[in-house]
Amino acid sequence: MTVTDDDTRAVAAGTVDGFTARAARLQAAERAVDALESDARDAARELVAAVEAHHAAVLWAVVAGLRADEYGSELLYGIVEDPEVYTSLVKAGIVRPTLAMRAVQVLDGIRPYLQSHNGDVELVRIDAGVAYVRLLGACQGCGSSTTTLRDSVAEALLAHLAEVHEVEEVPADMAPVTAFVPVSSVGVRRPGAAGRAVP
Repeated sequence: MTVTDDDTRAVAAGTVDGFTARAARLQAAERAVDALESDARDAARELVAAVEAHHAAVLWAVVAGLRADEYGSELLYGIVEDPEVYTSLVKAGIVRPTLAMRAVQVLDGIRPYLQSHNGDVELVRIDAGVAYVRLLGACQGCGSSTTTLRDSVAEALLAHLAEVHEVEEVPADMAPVTAFVPVSSVGVRRPGAAGRAVP
């Protein structure tokens, strides 16, 4: 797969189509790597890890530079609201993921199982320890499809998120959670540091 000038312009413009194309490209590459022989697969994964470590170091430098300047800090708080930028900063360990983001990651982990049963799930919101989810689709050939999906979703969320103590299904017309990024979550932490962000 090659990247065209149109793809580059779409990425620069931050269009949804650009995001969709990049996500599809990543998924295709991931499938191709999974299909490789063991040695080649390990080498490809090491290359990805090395590239990600390099990008994380670059992001650390950029964020530290922005944070050191009063106008840079304002710019940082503005650009971190972009979901892709936010995700990249979380992956690099610069920004702490919100509870909603961690919940979405948990749901992404069980999505292949749900989709294999023609189902899916969407996080609506998390409020006072209760995760509200919308179940989509149904389990073919299974009389209790909704229960199967609900139990799988609840089990995953409760097992991985200590802050969640209950999972409730909501009707289809309730609006889903938004990607709000609290300014307090943006900071520079030393790689591997579990403590609070460096001001």
